[in-house]
Amino acid sequence: MDLTQCPLFSLDPDADPAEEARQLQAQGPLVPVELPGGVAAWAATDLATAQQVLGDEQLTKDPAHWPALEDGQIPDDWELIALVRGAGMLHAGGDDHHRLRQLVSSAFTRAPIEALRPRIAEIAGELLDSLGTADPGEPVDLRERFAYPLPVRVICEVLGVPDTAVAELRHRFDRLVTPQAAASGEADIRVAVADIYRSLTALIEIKREEPGDDLTTALIQARDDGGRLTDQELVETLFLILVAGHETTINSITNTTHALLQNPKMLAAVRDANGDAPSWADVVDEGLRFCSPVRHALMRYATQDTEIAGVRVAKGDPVIASLVAAGRDPRRQERPDDFDITRPTRRDHVAFGHGAHYCLGARLAKLETEIALRTLFTRYPGLTLAVEPERLSSIPLQGLQALHAYLNADEQLPLAAQ
Repeated sequence: MDLTQCPLFSLDPDADPAEEARQLQAQGPLVPVELPGGVAAWAATDLATAQQVLGDEQLTKDPAHWPALEDGQIPDDWELIALVRGAGMLHAGGDDHHRLRQLVSSAFTRAPIEALRPRIAEIAGELLDSLGTADPGEPVDLRERFAYPLPVRVICEVLGVPDTAVAELRHRFDRLVTPQAAASGEADIRVAVADIYRSLTALIEIKREEPGDDLTTALIQARDDGGRLTDQELVETLFLILVAGHETTINSITNTTHALLQNPKMLAAVRDANGDAPSWADVVDEGLRFCSPVRHALMRYATQDTEIAGVRVAKGDPVIASLVAAGRDPRRQERPDDFDITRPTRRDHVAFGHGAHYCLGARLAKLETEIALRTLFTRYPGLTLAVEPERLSSIPLQGLQALHAYLNADEQLPLAAQ
């Protein structure tokens, strides 16, 4: 089937992700879609097809296999360009991907991540203490004051860089995943990318002069001593870890907090002291399924003509996976649009990807989200939603612009009571 001749389903960054997922599913398991800027792609809309797209060796993340990009049809200021080109291992294929991934994988295995548990809890406690200083009659933005700084501080400690490094680049990171009405000045995607790379290059030079027991120093040594990555790969890998290490976790914490506040029965169930009660880890899994922090996973390219879900995908065609739709696949989930932390299929999702590009930081993100939810609802058991939040306008991410809630701090419990 010729993608360029198909009627395209238009993906809208402002659409309700759940409603969009239902509409996509009604079109079939692999749907021709139009991304912003008139870019055509195939989109997987059920779990099995998403797993195939994310894991099939005939689909690569190397953008050199996308003819439209290589011949200049995709402009340098396309609003999603930074998510399909650059960023080291994220868009590398084959041996290059394996080489780059190996350089950082040891930092994200079970033992070093579990070792971070007390420090994550400590940071969460400090942030919750800070929330308690707010005017009790005024709502607080849990996204801004809790869900955002927690993963930022953690990933910056893993990398051995100051969290101000992220704060200074925050609006530029946001520019890469949210649309703009017009590209000009600082809003220009090329300016944002250049600023990020310039800042990270300067940060690397500082770490060269002041090395430490951290991941950034290890990457610099791999560059300087062994030549196992280039200067550009060093910057791109640091960029990827910084962005991936906080952006999706912010949305995971915020989205799942919102889901719990909207579903008091589920919140009561996880608080139940009964031994058969669901755990906070179960809450995290259901949150990832129900409100995946990644909306659409971009992009794979067919290295040869291949068949996906009965559809012929031509060599060079781009393919994406709708992770929201995959998590709400009615063939895998009963009542897929219900938030139910007791469902036995809560782990049937691809929120962290699938196959060779499965998210390296998945274990860390899940641990951060689990600790964040447990500490938040333990410290402030009377937490209530102040206003229904507005959704984040984004193709790649699913999240909320803010999450305003009343703490009801007179009902708070000390963390020592957990």
